[in-house]
Amino acid sequence: MEVRPAYNGKGARTPGCMRSPQVFEKFVRTLKSHRLLRRGDRLLIAVSGGADSVALLYLMQEVRAQFELDLVIAHLNHNLRGKSSDDDEQFVRVLAKDLGIKFVSKKIPDEAVASRNQNLEAWARERRYAFLSEAAARVQAQEVALGHTMNDQAETLLMRLLRGSGSAGLSCMPFKRDLFIRPLLAIQRHEVLAYLKLRGIKWREDLSNFDTRLFRNKIRQELIPNLRDRQNPKIVSQLACTAAVLREESEALQHWAAEVLRKEAVIEGNKIFWNVDTLGSLPTGLQKRLVRLSLERLMEGNHFLSAKNIDSVIYLLGEARSGRLVRIGTCRSVREFGRLVFEVVPDSRPCEFRYALPIPGRVELPLTHTWFEARLDCRPADSTVLNRWELFLSKAELTAGMLIRNWQPADVYFAPGVASPKRVTDLFAQKKIPRRCRASWPVVVLNGRVVCVKDFPFLGGIPVQAGEKTRVVVEERSEA
Repeated sequence: MEVRPAYNGKGARTPGCMRSPQVFEKFVRTLKSHRLLRRGDRLLIAVSGGADSVALLYLMQEVRAQFELDLVIAHLNHNLRGKSSDDDEQFVRVLAKDLGIKFVSKKIPDEAVASRNQNLEAWARERRYAFLSEAAARVQAQEVALGHTMNDQAETLLMRLLRGSGSAGLSCMPFKRDLFIRPLLAIQRHEVLAYLKLRGIKWREDLSNFDTRLFRNKIRQELIPNLRDRQNPKIVSQLACTAAVLREESEALQHWAAEVLRKEAVIEGNKIFWNVDTLGSLPTGLQKRLVRLSLERLMEGNHFLSAKNIDSVIYLLGEARSGRLVRIGTCRSVREFGRLVFEVVPDSRPCEFRYALPIPGRVELPLTHTWFEARLDCRPADSTVLNRWELFLSKAELTAGMLIRNWQPADVYFAPGVASPKRVTDLFAQKKIPRRCRASWPVVVLNGRVVCVKDFPFLGGIPVQAGEKTRVVVEERSEA
């Protein structure tokens, strides 16, 4: 950055009477109309050293007494421009000292800069918000003030429009979200510069802001001036107004969607269940908002959801889509016959288990919270019987015992007394057992053949002559 010269040489010590009435009035009106501050708050101000953030700092200094604010300045040194980045930090540090305001800062290590693997703007933004959130928690600030202006709003709208975005994305930046407030969104950049020049306040200019190889700079330096000169002199305020209207409509749809989610969806822990017919009968725009809302609820804001992500889930609502799934970040959406299930992706480790089941004997299964018991008598059970099978086994089979393991795709069910074996996958489909449940589904194996499958009991066994084989009862049980 370059330091822009002060007009009176006094920098931070310029008298308070030298102010731009229009900018100051807009600023105060924004603070009050959007309820951005509460009296007595501790406010963290993000100051990069550029014109917008420096103007924000001075405007906050002007209303400090009126709102009884406790101010703290925060600066993140992105360490992208060598000495220039260090000079920015030193400039803000001196500014804080001159104004008598507490200063907190952080410099991103060289190794973190070298190892970045994403777009520069996204990388810097992610680091900046993480630092500001941490700093706010450390100094116990109630809000974090950002220096985004109306021009930033207009640029963001055009960027998202050109890249492709829905109404939620095009609504751009709000005046307030969580900790973060944007008191300059109603003020244009030329007004900010006029305010600084009138007061003779120094700031630093980042020369990379003029590099039109960067997408935002190309819009700022070429597209918006072209639109302003050839189409609409008020293009910046018009775009900002459009973003505001889209935000209002998006918030209304969000409120409506939240009510539908509450009434129609079934929420169980980290899973959300939708009836496909119910969801599919709604207007497409509402369907998409409900899909987004369902995913966001489970993801807790840890993943950016694109229009393509949402469309891939909507596709699952079509006919003959049962069994198909879409994974997005930490969540997946699965079509299970007449249901659409949203769930946090479980541990990717296999659900494999193998337990020997002696006769008589008992095995507990942690995954199903039930147990299997094989016994030779028919005494009444002292717990709830979930499934029951009867087998007639030879002396050698009694000695060898059985095995309980999880289902495998090639398994065939040899139920005694049945004319022909059945593929377990076919049984799952007939009974509409969700795919997410199948990996840990228990089966009982005898001499390498599946003779019992959870929830597929059979009555009696193959007729045998007395004394040839022994009757064995296998039960799956749980506490009553």
